[in-house]
Amino acid sequence: MQTGLRERSLHRMDDIAAFYANQCGVLAVAAFGSNAERARFDESSDLDFLVFSEPDAKARLLAEVDALAQLGEIDALRVVYGDAVQLLFADGVLCDFGIVTPDQLSTFPHGAGRFLWQRDGWDAIDLSASEPARKSARELQEDALFHLYVGLLRLQRGEAAAAFEEIQGKAAGCVLSLLQQDHADVFSPFRRAEQRVSQDALERLLPGYGRSREAAEAIFM
Repeated sequence: MQTGLRERSLHRMDDIAAFYANQCGVLAVAAFGSNAERARFDESSDLDFLVFSEPDAKARLLAEVDALAQLGEIDALRVVYGDAVQLLFADGVLCDFGIVTPDQLSTFPHGAGRFLWQRDGWDAIDLSASEPARKSARELQEDALFHLYVGLLRLQRGEAAAAFEEIQGKAAGCVLSLLQQDHADVFSPFRRAEQRVSQDALERLLPGYGRSREAAEAIFM
């Protein structure tokens, strides 16, 4: 991990916001995740943000996203799902962002955001969190048992990798949600689980490839 990456990333975010503030058709730039909650932004954080555009400008802005190279050499860049951009600068700054119209924000789950820049006179939209509903304890228990059973069937068939996914991925994820309750990350119970679940429990739930039977026993108990 490169040293000074936190400061470099935040400075790059300022540069990106300024870049898009000067682009025709851009309405606002908003930060999300740790980019919005800077107290938890660290050396391992990426820049999670959205560029809000006028409908007629979106396609052009996506086509010209490589113009960000003027802010720093780019090692990798791709557009996925039509309007999501994954960009890695050569100095280690990682960006995961979207170029969307304001009405699209309500179509996908997201945490709370914070405007970094917005056009004067634009009627700003609400950036409050829109998170997926949490499952009840009973739903999580039933899901865990279902994935556990499917995983054991895969294991019986000799599909160790598929069993790993069902048992140590899906079923274990349900158990982690149960253990963390309302403190679990709503998008992934694996996120920051080390802060809320004991190391012993994590090691029993996630012993690794080839040990899904042991994981299943820990989950069932």
